Amino acid sequence: MTEARCRIAGPADIATIERIPLDRRVPFRSTYEVIRYAAGKHGDRPAITFLRQGSVDEMPVVMTYRDLVSRVNQAANLFADLGVGPGDAVSYLLPNLPQTHVTIWGGQAAGIVNAINPLLKPEQIAHLLDAAGSRVLVTLGPTPGNDIWERVQAVRGLYPKLETILQVGGSGDGHDGIHAFDALLDRYPADRLVRPRDIAPDDVCALFHTGGTTGTPKLVQHTHRNEVYAVWA
Repeated sequence: MTEARCRIAGPADIATIERIPLDRRVPFRSTYEVIRYAAGKHGDRPAITFLRQGSVDEMPVVMTYRDLVSRVNQAANLFADLGVGPGDAVSYLLPNLPQTHVTIWGGQAAGIVNAINPLLKPEQIAHLLDAAGSRVLVTLGPTPGNDIWERVQAVRGLYPKLETILQVGGSGDGHDGIHAFDALLDRYPADRLVRPRDIAPDDVCALFHTGGTTGTPKLVQHTHRNEVYAVWA
């Protein structure tokens, strides 16, 4: 994957490390390439271990690297089928679930992902959807003790450009652009990208909102190079 680990004991070591360009140390151009590499090298190892309730005796949900890349392929193919391309953003409004990771990496393989804090008010959510130009939203379906779905319904009245809502944990209704995320994923190929991209390292892959100094939500861009470097570092 990369050269041997680097010893850093002082400024001279840093200078030595920086003589070798990052592109020589890290051979991956995109987050999708990193995940494919991991699946090829560590296919049966756990990539995600998820506890639904967090109880001591709970049986965890385990997703291997092979499972993850398969689901990422399906998500990327679904998003592409919904019209998401390299310059388009898939937004997600989710707690930390296995489907959240599938959305992130599948969205980056197809286009851009726009992360939205699930605690925001409908007006703020609509603003961020508009800023990203999102027509697709992945979110939590109706869940006892959680009002995300109720806020999403309010968002639809504030942001009419939202065409498709994919429910995690919901059954969808088969019309009005609302679909069950996991059931829809199952319809798409898991072994490949139907519409593969030539992803450049400086292509934008993610948007994260920040209030900045004015309190008005803004979107910070991540490139594939940013996130691949973070993995390597």
